Amino acid sequence: MDKVLVKSQYKEKIHRRFYYFHMFRKSFSVYLLIIAIGLSIYFAVNATINFQGEESMTNLYIAWGFSALVIGMIPAFTIGRINSIIRYNRKERGDRLEIIDITKAKIVRFVDGIEGKVILGWEDFESVYETKDCFYMYIDKERGLVIDKNDIVEGSPEMLRKLAQNNLKPNRKGKVKFKKMFKDK
Repeated sequence: MDKVLVKSQYKEKIHRRFYYFHMFRKSFSVYLLIIAIGLSIYFAVNATINFQGEESMTNLYIAWGFSALVIGMIPAFTIGRINSIIRYNRKERGDRLEIIDITKAKIVRFVDGIEGKVILGWEDFESVYETKDCFYMYIDKERGLVIDKNDIVEGSPEMLRKLAQNNLKPNRKGKVKFKKMFKDK
């Protein structure tokens, strides 16, 4: 039977990579901040070029102050947000063992010490991305499962890849959203 069993503990480094991956691949907010930075710098440079003496000094200070504020927003909104999510997850999971059982019919996830389990069908997953070390299985635009290839105790990464490619729900064009993000040697 096609089955993959994953047993893992919370690994901050891997989950941090997942959130950075998500930020630059699945989220548009970072790109909106980059556009805002570009526009604020443009307006500040434009105010500097069109500087006309002491009476326009206030406008110049406002333009460069706003530009500095927008530039400071990038670390606060990106790195700060990721760090707070990591801290929350570390506190919630601690050293508990997470067990994910993946079959053709369903994906079952439960964490030792936490009552209940989550049972999902392949139709609940939007997309799967495979990196060199992990699988990122997106339930929706914001949530997903992170599966470290080293934590697979039954089955193999090839089996998980096959299960994802064969069981993910196809999009309107009839293709599944499975993407391998690295090249084989």
